[in-house]
Amino acid sequence: MHKIYNIISFCILYVLLISCQESLEERASQEAYNFTRKYCPTPFVNYVRTDSITFNKDTRSYTYYCTFGDILDNKDIIDANRNKIENMLISSVKESTTMKPYLEAGFHYIYICRSEKNSDDILIQVAF
Repeated sequence: MHKIYNIISFCILYVLLISCQESLEERASQEAYNFTRKYCPTPFVNYVRTDSITFNKDTRSYTYYCTFGDILDNKDIIDANRNKIENMLISSVKESTTMKPYLEAGFHYIYICRSEKNSDDILIQVAF
């Protein structure tokens, strides 16, 4: 009887512990919301400002909305360096230790970078 009581207690404890853990998608959504609320828009660093970050649970996608300013706010410069910029954005996610669990889980990343002079102009959009 004592053994059955221990097994039932363990099962109840296990269910309670599992139910308290949030899913990776919920955690990602909360982190994106908290970052945006606390830090966005960020100051310009290397001519780039992060305006907001969102997470879509259905598509498991982080979307970074950024603004390019000063000398980077130039369609010709972006077009001439498109591959370098795309590779830099991809590398910044892949090299981030905080993004590692999300990459391993197969999450997607989208960068939408707009012009500071004209916010309707999307200078570059990268999805991976």
